[in-house]
Amino acid sequence: MNRYLLIALAASAVAILFGWQHIERQADQLATATEKVTTLTNAAESRRNTQRLLATLDTEHTKALTDAQAANNKLRADVATGARRLSVDANCPAVRDATTATGVGHAKTRVELDPAAGERIVAITDDGDQGLIALRAAQDYINRVCLKGN
Repeated sequence: MNRYLLIALAASAVAILFGWQHIERQADQLATATEKVTTLTNAAESRRNTQRLLATLDTEHTKALTDAQAANNKLRADVATGARRLSVDANCPAVRDATTATGVGHAKTRVELDPAAGERIVAITDDGDQGLIALRAAQDYINRVCLKGN
């Protein structure tokens, strides 16, 4: 009977040892899985923050672009209707010499641009505004998204 008791005791000890090792392996696997979940949770939160930041940047720059386009469209319409006239400084000594008294010199005068030239200038300023807004958007993206971790 002692012999059977010792065999049963030895078998129980071996079973407990293997069971304990199995539990330790599962605990290690659980710790590893918990670390992975934490890492993935942090990555997901970072991605959500980046998406919110990108949405904010997009809203800001879309509004700036829309505002600039509206201002340029108003300017274009005003130039087309004649409500606004574009002019430049000009120096026309031949014309001035014929119409002014001697000794007046070459004073500057303003010359109104042809409406078609005004339209082209407004188009150029519109393109320039769009380029500057796109450049600011790219710079904001780089500074606020790409370099935020540095």
